[in-house]
Amino acid sequence: MSKFSPKGETYSLTDQIRRSSRSIGAQIAEAWAKRYYDKHFISKLTDAEQQETQHWLETALDCGYNVG
Repeated sequence: MSKFSPKGETYSLTDQIRRSSRSIGAQIAEAWAKRYYDKHFISKLTDAEQQETQHWLETALDCGYNVG
């Protein structure tokens, strides 16, 4: 979806969307490393939610960018 943003946003909003979406897997991996500590594991999984990526996609839509 990030391929369709305006050229001027290539290195800002588009980059932010891509980075935040890729970080979800890394956050889950980090949570898995702490799986022996239930509260910490749950906390890390909660952090891995897609809310940041969702925020940036909504921002792009609010700005009228064609994101797909």
